[in-house]
Amino acid sequence: MKKTLQSLVLAAALLGPASLLKAQQDPYVTHYMFNRSMYNPGAIGAGGHFCLSAMSHYQYTGFEDRTPEFHTQSGVENKPVKSVGPKTQMFAFSAPLNFGSNPDGSHRNFGGLGIGFTNDKLGYEFSTNVKLQACGRLPLSNGGAIALGLEYNFLQKGVRGNQLLPLAPFDPLIPTSNVSQVKGNYTAGVYYHNPLSNSATWKDAWGGLSASNLKKQNYIIGGGNWAYTNTEMHVYAMGGATKTDFLGNPDLELLPSAMMKFKTVFQLDATALVRYQSKLWGGLAYRSTSDAISVMLGYSGFTGKFQGLRIGYSYDLTMTKIINVSSGTHELQLNYCFDIKILPPPIKRILNPRHLDKNPDLD
Repeated sequence: MKKTLQSLVLAAALLGPASLLKAQQDPYVTHYMFNRSMYNPGAIGAGGHFCLSAMSHYQYTGFEDRTPEFHTQSGVENKPVKSVGPKTQMFAFSAPLNFGSNPDGSHRNFGGLGIGFTNDKLGYEFSTNVKLQACGRLPLSNGGAIALGLEYNFLQKGVRGNQLLPLAPFDPLIPTSNVSQVKGNYTAGVYYHNPLSNSATWKDAWGGLSASNLKKQNYIIGGGNWAYTNTEMHVYAMGGATKTDFLGNPDLELLPSAMMKFKTVFQLDATALVRYQSKLWGGLAYRSTSDAISVMLGYSGFTGKFQGLRIGYSYDLTMTKIINVSSGTHELQLNYCFDIKILPPPIKRILNPRHLDKNPDLD
């Protein structure tokens, strides 16, 4: 009975109107440090490579909606709806704008272009986001660069009304079919990246500040003009660096990073990864507001055609009472970065024997 009541309370929180909630609207991921353009368009093309990114996030696995148990038809009890916890899938592609060469032979990176897709489900609510991103990058004298990025996205939000079983039947405010709306919105961000080392033990410093949902949009569903949800601006600040010779071992590197999220509440993600020989890495992460502790593992030591591929996995152990009805959160992510070399056009040489043997007396 206790777990039933807990599940009902949690289901109500998931199914309540988003306009009444003051929590995070944008989806979050544990591997934010490897998917920076998901939050900041200024990170597009920062490494000077073409990159593909994909990620699947399954939060609160095992979470059930038990409200159908209170709906009976002809004495037959309905079964709970399984797997209603948040789920997020993301795919992105980015391309650098490289023109000319630096004195060391590397490409001059003046910005990037990107496209992204995010699918997010929260209970019976769903959001689909298609992003178009671009940024301009200004090189600095210290070897780093600062970029300003802009994003325009098409955000579809809706509810799977055909799966809802309201406790009050025929409620005119609760849809009985799938309903959704698509509206445009904007994200802007500034991003700094310096792959060079400014000290004996630190390199690859990066950081950014961005804001999403710059335009407040009202999504209307159900009967009449009921405001289903209002988008709210979210501000993100994130950064990190790489420490070489960690613990005095040249094979070890420490990769600390953090992301701060500002909305009506403040949330901090703090991560510490240790990488061995630039191949195998693992570490821990903590999300504030007593949300979760994460264990992270990954590998990036592929060679040949798969050089530039990085895979990662994380398990989040929930630190709230949701742990009583959930077995935690799983996330799988991969990145694949590569270069496209454009060969210079061949030089065509045409030899004309008659011209080469020309008699100068004929001039």
